[in-house]
Amino acid sequence: MIVWLLIVALLAVGAYFLFKDTMNRIQYIQTIRLYWITRNNGAAGTPVVSTGFMRQTAAPWWQGRGIQFRLGKYTFQVGVLLRRVDGLLDQVGGRDMEADAKEIRSW
Repeated sequence: MIVWLLIVALLAVGAYFLFKDTMNRIQYIQTIRLYWITRNNGAAGTPVVSTGFMRQTAAPWWQGRGIQFRLGKYTFQVGVLLRRVDGLLDQVGGRDMEADAKEIRSW
């Protein structure tokens, strides 16, 4: 357990120096389906290591799962892009309706 914590701590420190100019944004490499998110607003109640997920709400609409770790106020997440969805409705869990806006308004 201590070895894993040391590895995560080393990764966090390395990630800080690697990503310090890219805080609060998502970056990804589409060809190998890898993403990382760096944030400088981690809360004290956030676990040091936890599972994470990512959903883009703008094109290209990727979804992913990964591991998130916190070091002080910095939070880093690294994961794998799982799939690409068709659009915003699919991304936020919405659905198309058969009725148009005028018909709904008359309800």
